[in-house]
Amino acid sequence: MARATAPPHHGSLPDEITIWEIVVRLPPKSLLRCRAVCRAWRSATSARRFLLAHHALQPTLPLLCGYNFVGDKVESLYIIPFDHRAAGQIQHQLQPVARLEQASDFHLLEACCDGLLVLSFRNTSTSDWRFSVCNPATRQYALLPLAYGSNVQDSLLGMYPHIPTGDYRLLTYRMHDGRLPEAATQDGCYIFTLGFGQPPTHIGFLDAELLTYIIGFLLFRGSLHWHPLGGMIMVFDTTTELFW
Repeated sequence: MARATAPPHHGSLPDEITIWEIVVRLPPKSLLRCRAVCRAWRSATSARRFLLAHHALQPTLPLLCGYNFVGDKVESLYIIPFDHRAAGQIQHQLQPVARLEQASDFHLLEACCDGLLVLSFRNTSTSDWRFSVCNPATRQYALLPLAYGSNVQDSLLGMYPHIPTGDYRLLTYRMHDGRLPEAATQDGCYIFTLGFGQPPTHIGFLDAELLTYIIGFLLFRGSLHWHPLGGMIMVFDTTTELFW
């Protein structure tokens, strides 16, 4: 008696194709939905290698901030890329990629780099300002050990990828009010590495204080640039991490 044969199995596509040829090309909102399929997909799409590959395939668009008011109170902050290439009406060109509920008085977008957003917000109980980092593609959000309070003030000067290590770093200028012990009152520039879990590194350069009054910076060909009013252009090489 002939043994019956099982029908051919048409399983799912290999992960190498599903993740690295299909999912990696999805827009952020669709990617978020895919992360809910299973733990394996969530893990794969959270890996640094995947996030960098996904970001490289996304269009470079200017970012806007939109606030949702309920009466006189800001209820949430919207991060909105402006896609000028989208056909149709303005609502198709302005599609929010993230919404942050207001757990504080206010949120401000301070910097962005490779899809990572740095936000500042005011603590409702102390009125001090704090910083956080957000990845809209994965909905990950974390507080940063930087401060803008009564004794110490961190001003964000720029954000950049450090090519030799692959890290993302923040360049800040820290000022103290003189009431702290002398060992803790090193004014000047500091470098903070995201995800490193260590305190910011002091690199000095007191002349950078004038950059705290400038709104915005330009990351161009591996260097941060500022143009102080009436002064020379100041440059910070993100590889050597030196000013000139």
